[in-house]
Amino acid sequence: MQRISIKRAFALLIAAAGGGLLAIASAAPASAHAGVVGTDPENGATLAEAPAAVTVTFSEILDGPSTEIAVTDPSGAVVAVEDASFDGDTFTQPMLYTEPGEYTVAFRLISEDGHRVDDALTFTVEAIPEDLAAAGAEAPETEAETADEATSEAEAPESTEEATTEAAEEDSNTFAALAAILLGVLVVVVGGVVLVKTLGRKQNDTTEDDEKDGGAE
Repeated sequence: MQRISIKRAFALLIAAAGGGLLAIASAAPASAHAGVVGTDPENGATLAEAPAAVTVTFSEILDGPSTEIAVTDPSGAVVAVEDASFDGDTFTQPMLYTEPGEYTVAFRLISEDGHRVDDALTFTVEAIPEDLAAAGAEAPETEAETADEATSEAEAPESTEEATTEAAEEDSNTFAALAAILLGVLVVVVGGVVLVKTLGRKQNDTTEDDEKDGGAE
């Protein structure tokens, strides 16, 4: 009986050991999925100037041909960029930008155990260098252009004031000229009236003199 018990115990140990090995073997593939271990820039970062490229590093070697990458701009539109380059466990994605805002670099890859992994890197840019503007994007304003716009805005009120002053002067000159014309007309009219009255008096005086002379004869 003792020998049988020992044999059974030994068999149970072997079975337990075999079950443990099977459990470990079945768990190993599940934990072998590729995962992101680092990015540049950091996920969620806000950058004063847009970077020329982004890099993402994984926990295992990447298979370039089976890896898919897409870049989208703040409006959600896909940005046409060059293909990424692969170096072992890291890919580098060249970047272009349409406008300041949040950009997403989405990627899909197949890990060594055959499972598909989907993930994304997002970051925000506040300014875009001219050489990184995507086709059709509005050209970023330079500091000189911004300064010129500010100067133009500052000069605009002065120009308006000058135009208003000139218009007021023109109106004043027009009024003065009209007043002078009216005054001249008035002088002519008054002068004509005075002349008529003067001639009328002289004619009456002459008539009276002639009447007096005729009566005397």
